[in-house]
Amino acid sequence: MKNIGEKFIKKYNMASVNRGLLALFCLVTWLLLSFYESALLQRVDAQSLFLFDGTFFERSMRVPAGFLGYVGSFLTQFMYYPALGAAVFVALLLIVYMLVRRVFRISDRWAVLAMVPMFLLLSLNTQLGYWIYYLKFPGYWFVPVIGTIVVLLAVWLFDRASYKWHIPVIVAWTILGYPLFGFYALFASLCMAVLSLSLAIRNGNRMRLVFDGVATVVVALALIIEVPLVCYEYYNSMAVEFVHTAGLPSYHWDIRTDHFNESIIPYWLPYILLFAYIILLSVIYNRLSSRVEIDKRYIVVNSLLLTASVLFSYFYWYSNDNFRIENKQDAAMWESDWRKVADYARDTKEPSRQIVMNKNIALLNLGTAGDEMFTYPDGSAMIDAPMNVHLTHTGGIMSYYCYGKFNFAYRWSVENAVEMGWKVEYLKHAIRSMLLQHEYMIARRYIEILKKAPFHRKWALHYEQFLDNPERIAKEREFFVPLQMCKYPDVLDVDDSYVEAYLIKEIPMGYTLENSPVYNEAALMSSLVRKDANMFWPNLARYLYNRKLKRLPTHYQEAVLLFSNLNRNVDVSQLKIDNSVRMRFNSFMQATKRYKGMKEEQMAPYMLKDYGRTYWYFYFFVRNIKTN
Repeated sequence: MKNIGEKFIKKYNMASVNRGLLALFCLVTWLLLSFYESALLQRVDAQSLFLFDGTFFERSMRVPAGFLGYVGSFLTQFMYYPALGAAVFVALLLIVYMLVRRVFRISDRWAVLAMVPMFLLLSLNTQLGYWIYYLKFPGYWFVPVIGTIVVLLAVWLFDRASYKWHIPVIVAWTILGYPLFGFYALFASLCMAVLSLSLAIRNGNRMRLVFDGVATVVVALALIIEVPLVCYEYYNSMAVEFVHTAGLPSYHWDIRTDHFNESIIPYWLPYILLFAYIILLSVIYNRLSSRVEIDKRYIVVNSLLLTASVLFSYFYWYSNDNFRIENKQDAAMWESDWRKVADYARDTKEPSRQIVMNKNIALLNLGTAGDEMFTYPDGSAMIDAPMNVHLTHTGGIMSYYCYGKFNFAYRWSVENAVEMGWKVEYLKHAIRSMLLQHEYMIARRYIEILKKAPFHRKWALHYEQFLDNPERIAKEREFFVPLQMCKYPDVLDVDDSYVEAYLIKEIPMGYTLENSPVYNEAALMSSLVRKDANMFWPNLARYLYNRKLKRLPTHYQEAVLLFSNLNRNVDVSQLKIDNSVRMRFNSFMQATKRYKGMKEEQMAPYMLKDYGRTYWYFYFFVRNIKTN
């Protein structure tokens, strides 16, 4: 074994191996975040807010760990450019690595141990999924890594102080650090106490063990318990049960029941492992700096640790395709790139209803709904999250805006802001909705706020131009469809947070809209989704009245044949149906007779290949759609 170790040392310099592993980790992490998760990073930025404003800083400091949230929000804004935001995050992980090695005096031969916190901190964020819409603490993406850096710096400074100053340092740090760093200040105090006790035990002096080790632990624990309770008297915006965990995420409670939810336990595992690991390093402080014999056992231990870290990060990476597609669609919708929005909807086997709604909005803007609407995957895949996710918290506000429900879009922007705090996304929706609702003073109020956000100032200035020249609104291409859609009553009634169910019921109600062909088509599309023949016929009549068509789009022809076949009393002889569509319909009807003895779910796979891109397949085989 010794010979193997000597050959390894001669062939590979350990410092070079460590630098190679570190460079590989940083490069792969940056590439994955910058490109694979670029839409996620942009959405995280949209779900945050940072303002260069004294009032914003003062409000941030109203809660424990407020300074962490402030700095985290500042760094989150760089995710506006995913490559830049990813670079900042990777740089912070690199700082954690260097501090772990410096604080706990880890040699080159054990440097792999210093990489473990990097994998855990990465997993804390890549596991989030739909939690990005529900975590209330600002800057949540960067808070763990900044908090870990704070803990390591505090322990490093503590280690440099004489043991006679250990207790005064812990007292001063806990009292001054808690308002700024919350839980991370308390955890740093615990690490200091553990380190002090470990050194006292190793020293072998009984007096020092009592007056430095044990006394330091007792004082630290007393401070950790009492300081948050004392500070609570000065913070009136948080419940007392959360004072010790200020700065940690709030997903440990089920938002539906306010009871502990066992399904979120896995979300805590990276935190538990990270904190336990740092405590362990405090216990074995300075025991990884000595030279060791490099043999097979050493190589196996380090390889297993590195492999376990990689696998942990891999399995903790939230890789739900629908979630990723929703984020991509959202980014494209803000850019009015409707073809991209529609194309993204093809990248899923079973879409969520948000993906389907976004796709339909895109086709409405492109004017191709009648020929494309049912050529995409359809359904209502369950949302992979431990909480009850509503469209009003994800993409529902965008849907309301695109369908001309400006009051609803504004209402949910404000209601969500009251619950979650103002975010860039809410401000942008509020601005556009009030602008098109002719509430220019309200729109100006939010524009003035957003102008203080460095990366979104240009967006705010773009919309500010319409305040002084409102006549330009009607001429702007991006406003055309929403303005065409707002021809029906936009009163605030009850939607119960079920966006699609409300819209497809409200839109095709039969208002007199002879001057709005866009609305007529939206109503026609909604009646098809509802599979409602009674709504289809009057909306088809309005659609034909307002458009000079050389040819009726394919899906509308398919619906005509289907509904007229189901109701023989409807005369469709005046409608021109393509021979190819008619022949395919006859073929479809014959196919259903061949599989007559089967249930619909048994028949569906056989019909999918030949008829999966038709309205008939949607009508008969896409069942149990759960609109939300």
